[in-house]
Amino acid sequence: MSETRLAWLLLGGYGLLALVPLILAAAQGLPPRPFLEDLASGLALVGFAMLLLEFLLSGRFKGLSAAVGMDRVMQFHQIMAWLLVLFLVLHPFLYYLPTESATAPYDPTAESGGEIGLLPSLTGWAAWFLLLLLVFTAAVRDDLGIRYETWRASHGVGALLIALFGLHHTVEAGHYSGDPLLAGVWVVAVAIAIGALLNVHLLIPLRQRRRPYRVHAVRHAAERTWILTLEPDTAAGHPGDLFPYRAGQFVWLRFERALFRITEHPFSLSSTPADGPQLEVTIKEAGDFTNGVGDIPQGSRVYLDGPYGNFTLQQGDVRPLVLIGGGVGMAPLMGLLRDVIRRGVNRRVRVIQGNRVAEQILYREELAQLARDGRVSVHQALSEPPADWDGERGVPDEALLNHCVPESERGNAVFYVCGPPAMIDSVEHTLLHRFRVPPERVICERFRYTLDNRRGSTGRLLRACLGTVAVLVLAILLFALR
Repeated sequence: MSETRLAWLLLGGYGLLALVPLILAAAQGLPPRPFLEDLASGLALVGFAMLLLEFLLSGRFKGLSAAVGMDRVMQFHQIMAWLLVLFLVLHPFLYYLPTESATAPYDPTAESGGEIGLLPSLTGWAAWFLLLLLVFTAAVRDDLGIRYETWRASHGVGALLIALFGLHHTVEAGHYSGDPLLAGVWVVAVAIAIGALLNVHLLIPLRQRRRPYRVHAVRHAAERTWILTLEPDTAAGHPGDLFPYRAGQFVWLRFERALFRITEHPFSLSSTPADGPQLEVTIKEAGDFTNGVGDIPQGSRVYLDGPYGNFTLQQGDVRPLVLIGGGVGMAPLMGLLRDVIRRGVNRRVRVIQGNRVAEQILYREELAQLARDGRVSVHQALSEPPADWDGERGVPDEALLNHCVPESERGNAVFYVCGPPAMIDSVEHTLLHRFRVPPERVICERFRYTLDNRRGSTGRLLRACLGTVAVLVLAILLFALR
């Protein structure tokens, strides 16, 4: 199945699941209420279903990650999060707008039978405020200086409380959710969502304990960047078999701490399966626990969860390969390059690596040797080069790519891009809109799942989501107008 067809299938499946509560509510055959009241109910039914689906999108399912890419999954997670927040934020206020009914959502003196009790009202508002807080901290985490581990723990706890408070409010206060069938669906959906959360924070750590690794070596690779070589810790119970990954994928790496303490981070593998059981990860100091990575003692125990991602080579593909990297983004690209070399694939390879200064260049000697052997063409670019620099000058932008990639190569080459977000955006725009490279031949790996770029793959994802959004909004309006 093509990636485009699979993406549309997943989008359709998401939309259908989000509409299940709305369909069940409409099937109850209850008399229609004033438009704004049923609009409020429709927004809540779909919004809460979308909120529970968010648990699955962040549940680390390897098949989904390998099919469409973890970056796209998490970007879709962000897009839908903003939409569901809009639905759920509007929901309570619509009840206060003038309608034929004077009943407010919390009015214990009302005689219409539609009043909400004190406890369901409190759980509803608690879930509402927690949702706003969760989204706000996720959006401005970097600006607030919140440590990743602290944010991730609070994000998980907050999501759990929102699901439980939301379930109580929905079943106890919902005009339609009191129906036994729909109430049962909500209970099952919340249980599945919590199961996805427990899988990440409980079950995966337990499975990791059965297959420990240890740090075989730590070496300095470039300015503030280190390479860790890991191997199975057979003395601690690891069977010693090969880690089942493909070159270019990434893992969540957890150093031995308290079993369920959230200290794991994602890192790309720069090794290749042909290297055997040893794995290599390249880590740049980023202001968190990675600042001490160079001091990790040899023999330290670590645990891996993975592999994830679809930043991989197509089997049997022999088209020219252009690898464009910046900074530590060269790590997965090096895995791809080594995979081609180790397997002896007859494929023309070109590497374009951008950095600020020479001290930041990763794998410099290995790439230089491959270039001398005629195995690969290497272009090193510095934005702040020294006076005696004989490589490229500038950043991987349109001018540099135009100079380094021959026009004859652009027609059938496959481009893999990884690095800082701004660099990926610029390169992707150049390839797609200047060189007219088809999107299926431009594969990007984003370490940060942002929605800032509207021109490249993020823009295509946003446009693809518009169809799902339109269906959801139309279904809610039809429900309210019936």
